[in-house]
Amino acid sequence: MEYQVLIVGAGFAGSEAAYALARRGVRVGLLTQSLDTVYLPFTPLEEPAPEGSLMAEVGAAGTKGWELHARAKYRLEAQPHLHLFQSSATRLLLEGPRVVGVETWEGPKRRAERVVLALGSFLEPRLAIGGVVEEAGRLSEAAYPDLYHDLCARGFAFAEQEAEVPAQGGTPGYSVRYKHFAPGEWDPQTFRLGRLEGLYGLGLCVLGQGTYARMASEGLRLAQDLAVELG
Repeated sequence: MEYQVLIVGAGFAGSEAAYALARRGVRVGLLTQSLDTVYLPFTPLEEPAPEGSLMAEVGAAGTKGWELHARAKYRLEAQPHLHLFQSSATRLLLEGPRVVGVETWEGPKRRAERVVLALGSFLEPRLAIGGVVEEAGRLSEAAYPDLYHDLCARGFAFAEQEAEVPAQGGTPGYSVRYKHFAPGEWDPQTFRLGRLEGLYGLGLCVLGQGTYARMASEGLRLAQDLAVELG
């Protein structure tokens, strides 16, 4: 396999899990649709970071988004067991009932022993700013439409969540409605998305909502569990 763990989504939860796994010697692929928005918060940090987290290394209360992004991306790219790369996942790659990677819009198939979906607010999102509505999980950031439809076709059910992002630093406020895996699809103890083997969910796409610190904590917890599982 190309990776032991492939994580789709490089927000707080996905990046924390990837960073923690790589530091344990696990071979990790961290796929993001945009390298320019890795570990980029909607708003400045306002709470203590979990002990041992990437957040604790790179941020403090009040740290601005682009500064946090630059520091975190530097550390992720410096990890020898971690491959951070830009691509767009379009479909799960299966062998029988087991997920063994993802297909991508660019063409290459990315294979792994375990696949983690950390898709944030990018499953069928509708972003409203003023009178304009667009398919984006955040300003100017594309959704995962093909992957969402693939998950629906495989029987996964979803619920809807809405978030409000206030105006800040010259950027206007907006709201975004997005889908997350419905209760029952995801086991909060094991992180497994039970319809398929080898598939896990992490962050907003399973929790619906949560703070940056919680996303970081969940990423650390998944990394610990997967490191043990992989031996």
